[in-house]
Amino acid sequence: MNARGAWRALLAAPLATLALAACGQRVVYEGPGLAVPPDFGCWHDVGYVVNWPKMNGQDLYHGPDPAFTVRGNRVRLYGMGGLEWNHTERQPGAFDWKRWDEAFARLRRTGVKHVTLNLYNPPEWANRHPHNYGGWRMQLPRERAMLERWLGAVTARYREIDAIEVANEVFTPGIGDGKSYFIGNADELAQLADWTLDWRRASGWKGKVWAPSIPGFGENIPTMLRWLRNYPRAREFDAFPAHFYYLLPEQVGQRMGKATSYSGLVEWREGLAELGLAPMIDSEKGFGAGAVREGTIYNYAVAALVNGVQQTCFFMLGSYGHDETNLGQPFRNAWAKADLEAVADLAGKTIVRVVTTDKGRWEVTLRP
Repeated sequence: MNARGAWRALLAAPLATLALAACGQRVVYEGPGLAVPPDFGCWHDVGYVVNWPKMNGQDLYHGPDPAFTVRGNRVRLYGMGGLEWNHTERQPGAFDWKRWDEAFARLRRTGVKHVTLNLYNPPEWANRHPHNYGGWRMQLPRERAMLERWLGAVTARYREIDAIEVANEVFTPGIGDGKSYFIGNADELAQLADWTLDWRRASGWKGKVWAPSIPGFGENIPTMLRWLRNYPRAREFDAFPAHFYYLLPEQVGQRMGKATSYSGLVEWREGLAELGLAPMIDSEKGFGAGAVREGTIYNYAVAALVNGVQQTCFFMLGSYGHDETNLGQPFRNAWAKADLEAVADLAGKTIVRVVTTDKGRWEVTLRP
């Protein structure tokens, strides 16, 4: 291209962007190609749950809705009725896989080939601290062999389990307090990570180990970054999860503040980059009640990917619309299902252009 042609090209690009802006659109990505991971398209549930279970006895139904199915590539197992370590290994070495077999049969029918196992709710005989089972928490077991036996058994039986998340939301706001989903101190968390990484190496298991996840807002981010900086094996983790609740597609890429509901996706990305750690993922994504419309699920997954989030696991597949599990109310509707499946259909493809739309899904151009 000669100098005049190059100059015209430079002029044309902003003019095109202005034209898009005039009709309520903007280009959020245009480049040589953004590779979509092969397991892209994740939801956080084992069944097709139609509401959030309340421990006070309200909304007791907690299980699969047989009338609703969604295709997906990955599922994150955490807080699922019955699919818990303590419900499965009630006595050392004696496993009851009935609920697991039923759940995995359903997952296989919907195309799920990748499963993330979050470590939570060890059996009572394995605990070193009093344990809140209703809160789906994790703690360091009394003995290394207890954890190794569980990991070996569950991954051998279900080959789809190819990722393990060490613990869920470990700083909320401080490790060891009543609000944290990890019961114990920072050293015990490091020991749990050590045991998990050691088991992978010794067993020859080929899956990934995700770092402990955090709520992706406020002080949780610098606190976890300090823990990673001090943890000598941080580079052995294959992903670094944070949960960016309430963040909407059009807010992705903005710095933490009121507009982002104080979600710090940018701050988490920058902090990890400073430590030389990657990739970041969102292993539990929810929205505010009533915030989801046609296209919201799809647009968020795309916007997050453009901003460096390699995977988004949408939290639950249903809700009465009054809490952060809300992905559309009423949930059994064509567009919510279609959005989730459209996210899964991006897996393994290459995105070359993304343009926002006034409503519905953003325009995503794939490499032919």
